[in-house]
Parts: sequence; C-alpha cells; structure tokens
Amino acid sequence: MGWLFVSLIAAVAFGVTLFLTPAFISSALRKGVTARDTNKRGKPLVANMGGFALFAGLAIAVSVGIGYLALVDSDSRLVALLLASLASIALVALVGAYDDLFKISRRLKALLPVVAAVPLMAVTAGDTTMLLPFLGAVDFGLFYTLVLIPLGVTGAANAVNMAAGYNGVEAGTGVIVSAALLAIAMLAGATGPAIILAALLGACLAFLKFNWLPARVFPADIGTYTIGTAIACAAIMGNMESFAVICLLPAFYEFAATVYYSIKGVERRGTAQSPVISAGGGLSPPKGAESYTLFYRILSWRPMREGALVATVLALYAVCGGLALAVYFLKL
Repeated sequence: MGWLFVSLIAAVAFGVTLFLTPAFISSALRKGVTARDTNKRGKPLVANMGGFALFAGLAIAVSVGIGYLALVDSDSRLVALLLASLASIALVALVGAYDDLFKISRRLKALLPVVAAVPLMAVTAGDTTMLLPFLGAVDFGLFYTLVLIPLGVTGAANAVNMAAGYNGVEAGTGVIVSAALLAIAMLAGATGPAIILAALLGACLAFLKFNWLPARVFPADIGTYTIGTAIACAAIMGNMESFAVICLLPAFYEFAATVYYSIKGVERRGTAQSPVISAGGGLSPPKGAESYTLFYRILSWRPMREGALVATVLALYAVCGGLALAVYFLKL
C-alpha cells in the first residue's frame, strides 16, 4: 500500500464528511440540537453534535480500506485489527453521543471508554514490546493487553475531549496529530494505522471547514471521542504509542489539570468554559483560574482573540508533531 491508496482513503473520508456536515447543520438547527458559543459576546447558538458527520466519514473510509485488504490483499489479521479498531471507535462515539444527549457523570464518562477497548484487547492488538524514547524496546507482556490498551484508549479519548471548547481546535488537533502520525506510519510501513490516520485526516479536514472561526457546528463529545480513540487505535496497532503521546502533549495538560483539581476538590468545570470577554472580543481567564486550562495559561500571559488563541494552541500541536517525527528519525 502506497501514498496513492492512502490519499484515496483520505479523499473518501473528506468527501463523505464534506457532504454530510452541511445537511447535519441544517437539521440540527431545525430540531434544536444546538449549544451556546460561550467564547463570543452574546453567546450565539451553534449546531451541535456535528461529530456524527466526522465519524461517518472516518467509518466509511476505514471500511473501504478493510474491503481492499479483504478482497485484494487477503490479509485476515489486518482486517481483524481494523474491524476491532472500528468497533472501539464506534463504542466510544456512542458514549459521547449518549453524554451529549442525556449527560452522564464526569467520572462515569471518563471510565466508559475503557469498555470500548475490549475489541482491541480481544484481538490482542499491538505489540507488547513498546519502543520508548531513550529507553529502547521494553516488553510489557500481558500488562500491555489488560492495562495499557484500555488506559491508552480512555486516556487519548478524554484528553482530546478535555482540550476542546474553542472554534476549530478539535478538528485542527485531529488534522495535525493524524498528519504527523500518518507520516510515521507510512515511513514504518504500518498499513493498518495508516488507513485509520488517513481517514481521520480527511474527515477532520472537511469538518474544519465548518468548525473554524466563526464555527457553524461543534463536534461535541461524539466528535472529540472519535478523534481521540482513532488516534489511540492507530498508535496501538502500529506500536507508535510514544509518538502519539508526544503529539498529544498539549491535550494531556488538560487531562492532568482535570485530575489534579479533582483531587484537590476544586470545581473548575463551569469556570474553565467561561473566559472573560472584553468589549473588543478579546479573551482572558477569570481571576484565580489562570492554571485551570492550557488556554487560560496562554491567556494569562497575553489576552487575545479566539482566533489567535486557537492558532497558538494548534502551533503547539504542530511543534509536538514535529518533535515526534524528529524522535522517530533519530531513533531515540
């Protein structure tokens, strides 16, 4: 499988998501499936749960890849791994959709993605020997299958979900991280991960057209969970876990902050989603909340408008993606 086939997978995901998203936006607005854009004056209503279109693009494109492998390459092992990955992504997307519609407790929402890791565990996805920067190959044995796989899925899904909330940041994160990991997967000859990452790249690129400032649609939990789980599945399949962690370092700031403040008993949820908006549209963190999120940490150094803030955060993801590529080439 070469770049031409990977490009085809990305094109399918892009086309499906680009076709479905406008129709979804119209339907969501008619039926009241909306959310407030809390980072703008007046807090306008925006179509919500657009992650359905993103998931559909990814799922259809991955299915095309599965069909090719089954009918042309006859690679039953890789087909099983991709089917398990697709099942895990679908299960986590279902958790996200349920939370979007009915709201579940934060603790339960954080733990439910563990269940979605069962398909990957069942087919013993990944290599129990992980390549760790500076340490080399480390064999985790059964601990990898029973502990690290579910931790990886729930960690990535929740990290991307917690690092959301600004126009374009979710889809932009998916574009940058999937592009960096796709390059590594292609260089390493990892076919399965390349199919998932190409599909994610195409779907996120199309969705970004409607999610960029000023956003016409939000991905909601179904979208952020889909992005995070797809990254985790590709990383596990391709033995690229350490590279995925490097790419997602900005998102893991949010994950760490959530755990830290939960342990301290600080309720940060409402404050973390409500920046102070100036008359000119500039954003700044509420007093005392400067460390609650990565976004607030950046705004505490210099207040800025939402577009500049998102561009700054995405630039951090790009730097981390470049770092992951450098680590791969240097074989650290």
